[in-house]
Amino acid sequence: MPTRTLGLSLLAVVLVTACAAPAASPTAKPLSTITITAPKAGATVPTGDVVVTYDVSDVTLVPAANALKPEDYHVHAAMDMDTSTWIGTGIAVLSGSQNPTPTRLMHTAAKTVTFPAVAAGEHTVTVWLSLASHVSVRPPVSATVKFTVK
Repeated sequence: MPTRTLGLSLLAVVLVTACAAPAASPTAKPLSTITITAPKAGATVPTGDVVVTYDVSDVTLVPAANALKPEDYHVHAAMDMDTSTWIGTGIAVLSGSQNPTPTRLMHTAAKTVTFPAVAAGEHTVTVWLSLASHVSVRPPVSATVKFTVK
């Protein structure tokens, strides 16, 4: 009889463990969204500095330099770049002096970025949510907009 009681006790522990909610991951914020509010998709904006604004929901943005915890979030914004290298991959975005294109690849806790001296033509901006480590959250949270500069 003691073996049966032990077996039932172990079965109960296994079932409780299997049914428990998984631990929260600092890389996953499923309710977060990013919405680029300007420029709008398909818009035409004048040449020169292009200001991009966006809303980020369900997280507090923290300047990367002030991040104290791995899950202190900020965003990256890139103009005319292939962002598939970073979004959802676990690869950190280059920052500081390692960033070869600081005027086209930015990180910030602000909800606006300014891309300087944008030439006429078609352009694409992508904004994505990142951790203090400059690694994209998983699942990825991003938004992209295409517009024309004239």
